[in-house]
Amino acid sequence: MWTVLGWVVVGGLAVLAATTLLHISGYAAVAVAQDALIYLLALAWVVLVVALVGQSWLVAAAAGVLVAYQVVLLIPRLVASRVPRWVREAPRLDLLVTNVFIDNKTPEALARALLARGGDVMVILEWNDGFVRAFDAAGGHDAYPHRLFDPADTSDYAVGIVSKTPLLEESEVVTRGPLKLTQAVVDMGGPTLTIVGLNPTAAVDPGGFEEWEEQLGELIRYVPSLVGPFVIAGDLNTTTYRPKIRELLTTGLIDAHESLGQGLKPSFKLAADGVLATAPVVRLDHVFLSHDVRAINAEDLASEGSDHLPFVVTLAVRPPNPTHR
Repeated sequence: MWTVLGWVVVGGLAVLAATTLLHISGYAAVAVAQDALIYLLALAWVVLVVALVGQSWLVAAAAGVLVAYQVVLLIPRLVASRVPRWVREAPRLDLLVTNVFIDNKTPEALARALLARGGDVMVILEWNDGFVRAFDAAGGHDAYPHRLFDPADTSDYAVGIVSKTPLLEESEVVTRGPLKLTQAVVDMGGPTLTIVGLNPTAAVDPGGFEEWEEQLGELIRYVPSLVGPFVIAGDLNTTTYRPKIRELLTTGLIDAHESLGQGLKPSFKLAADGVLATAPVVRLDHVFLSHDVRAINAEDLASEGSDHLPFVVTLAVRPPNPTHR
């Protein structure tokens, strides 16, 4: 009985791992399972121990391969990358990223918390009139007078960017097929930094996975056209285990949290309140960096009525002619 169950678990995990390694997708259920891959692989440890105790050597060997695969996935996410020397003298910027949750019952509390921590620039996901009114009433209008958003976008996936300093005239909302990008450009006192905010569709929405795949495909094709230092920030409605995200990273992008050895820190809770809101379970909110931007620090904030944790990433932007590499 245990041997059969072990083979069933190992077989299911092997198929899921294969879909990730071979960049196979196409179904929302598979995508959601890929999001939880690192956690589901923990089942292989259980099978390995039980198989060793029961002397089921073939099952143990198969489970051992999956355990090794999980370790391979874990290590890069737990080890911080080397910091280039140019970072020491580079201008810095605090980027605050927050999904405010369109059905937030306490937008006033969230607005106050965000303003208390602050940041040079905020990327606000699920941008909506209710939160903006609460934000401005708490002092957001005075603290962040420079803004970029699409006033015609009243969807659950609208994105706004607010800044303490003026946005350069190149700032714009970019539409590419089903993908909408809020693209702000800020002056760093030498280099400029392009901040691309986005919130693609959730796979759990009706038809959402197919639209998400199209949006990520557009993003992958768009990234090579970005010039100069840039970051891509937002709620991507996925972990970094889905094939499309791995493909996106092959364009040369750096995952800010993984570069800090914080790749396993979760940001999304299963609910905004109640028992399921006790703790976040996976990271759906990401900041991806071009090669001339580095993350120095990442700090989580209280969610205050949202099902996502806001966070601040301190970024260093490489000067046009750095003294050191």
